[in-house]
Parts: sequence; C-alpha cells; structure tokens
Amino acid sequence: MKSKKLTSKCGITIPKDIRAQVGWTPGMAVDIEEAGDHSVTIRPHVPVCRFCGTVEQIMEIAGISMCRDCAEALREELDHGLTQD
Repeated sequence: MKSKKLTSKCGITIPKDIRAQVGWTPGMAVDIEEAGDHSVTIRPHVPVCRFCGTVEQIMEIAGISMCRDCAEALREELDHGLTQD
C-alpha cells in the first residue's frame, strides 16, 4: 500500500506503477463511489443508459448515454409527436 497526500484542492495522483498495472491511461474516464467505512472505490467508467439503467448496447447521443432500446423509443415518440402537429 502506498500513502499519498491530498493536494490543496483535495486531488490525488495515482502512482504510475499502479496505473500501469491496472491499464489506466491519461484521459480515461473513471467512476468514483463511496464504498462505506470512510473508503472510496475508483473503477474504469462503465456507460449506463440514463433512462433505464442498463449497460447493454450503450451509445452517446448529444452527450447523453442511452441504450438502443431507449433511443428507439425516443425516436418513435419524437416521430409520433411530429406527425400530430
């Protein structure tokens, strides 16, 4: 285990050997969550559908992560709404 001090803005640098071991690269997105008893877990980011919460067949549209099923449902609602005007 390695000890690190938080910066003045509470940031932390993950040591290079640990980043290399887990395969993390600069610019990679990560998810940070409270793990209980004053600990934190950092994992590679897993895209999740904003609407239904699935992690299957995720795409990003206009900055919003969504699955194919929700994207299709949204498209159908938009098409339906446009035909009613």
